[in-house]
Amino acid sequence: MSQNTDINIESKIQEDLSPTKKLTGIHLKIVAAIAIIWSLFQLWYASPFPFWFNIGMFKGLPARAIHLGFALLLAYLIFPYSRSKKISIIDISIGIIGTFCCLYIYFFYDQLVDRGGILLKIPLGQNIILPIELIIGICGILILLEATRRVIGIPLVIIALCFLIFSYFGKYAPEIISHGGLSLKRLVGFQWFDQEAIFGIPIGVSVDFIFL
Repeated sequence: MSQNTDINIESKIQEDLSPTKKLTGIHLKIVAAIAIIWSLFQLWYASPFPFWFNIGMFKGLPARAIHLGFALLLAYLIFPYSRSKKISIIDISIGIIGTFCCLYIYFFYDQLVDRGGILLKIPLGQNIILPIELIIGICGILILLEATRRVIGIPLVIIALCFLIFSYFGKYAPEIISHGGLSLKRLVGFQWFDQEAIFGIPIGVSVDFIFL
C-alpha cells in the first residue's frame, strides 16, 4: 500500500512539474512553436529595439492582452478538460476563441479608448442589435475562469466567482459591505476592457518582469 501511495505521489508531482510530458508529434511542435513565439514577443517588448527602430511598440493594455492570449491558447493546448482525457478539437477551439477575445483589445484599443468604456453594439436589422463587445467580454471571462480551473484548480475559480457575484449583486450584501451593484455591461466592460481588473497590476507585473 505504501509503495503504491509513493508511486501515485511521484506521478502527481511529475504531472504538475511537467504538464507537457504527454505531448507528442505535431501537437508538441505546435505548443513549442507558440511558446517560442510568446518568448520572442516578450523579449522584443522588454528590449530597447522597438524604440531604436520605431516599430513594434506596444501600449500597456494591448501588451497585457497579447500576453494573456498566449497564456490562454497554451493552457487549452496543454491541459484537457479532465486530466484523464486528451486534448480535443473543442479544447483547441475554446483556446482560439479565448485568444481572439484578448487580441480584440489589441486591434481595437484606440476605438475602445475613444468610446470611454461604452461597449460596441452592431445593428443587424430592425429592432435587432448585437452587443458584440459584451459577448466578447463574457466569453473572455468564462474562458479565463475555465483555464484557471484546468491549470490551478477550482478554489481560485470559486474565489473569483464570489467577487464577480458580489460586484453584480452588491446592493443585496450586508449593509457594511453593500454597494450599488454593477450592471452586466459595466461589470464586463470593467473586467475585460479596462486596465484595472483582469488586465491590472498582477498581469502587468507578469508582462514586464515575471515572464522574463
